[in-house]
Amino acid sequence: MENLPSPISFWCYALAATLSILIGLLYATRKQIMPYHLKALETTWEEIDIKYQFMLRMLLNGGGYYGISCGLFMLTLLLIPFREGQVWAGYAIGIIGLVGALPLAIIVYTVKTKTKGNPPLWIMVVVNLLLIVGLLFCIL
Repeated sequence: MENLPSPISFWCYALAATLSILIGLLYATRKQIMPYHLKALETTWEEIDIKYQFMLRMLLNGGGYYGISCGLFMLTLLLIPFREGQVWAGYAIGIIGLVGALPLAIIVYTVKTKTKGNPPLWIMVVVNLLLIVGLLFCIL
């Protein structure tokens, strides 16, 4: 890891990618929406029409698969070109990660502040901070 732009970037990106994959796995494998989604909708799963249940589940699972793919893509860039010292990879990882994680953090914040749902905003803050710190240490 001698050619790394920064070991701090490496570990920030590694944690952000791992969290993205883990969160993605959680959402991609759900059979129903999360409890905080039900609180936001102010209903129970059983009260939701089966057609809407299907659509909500597919949206949740699709978001999960996006998290998995984004995390795997970042991890691939991290473990191959980044570790080889290719500077562009450090910028790419940070930008790719933030393109996915920053809008998601805004969405989670909006759900948290505009509904009775209580999504885990802290995890999105952590992922975004890791990506920002990783990107800053690539620039410096």
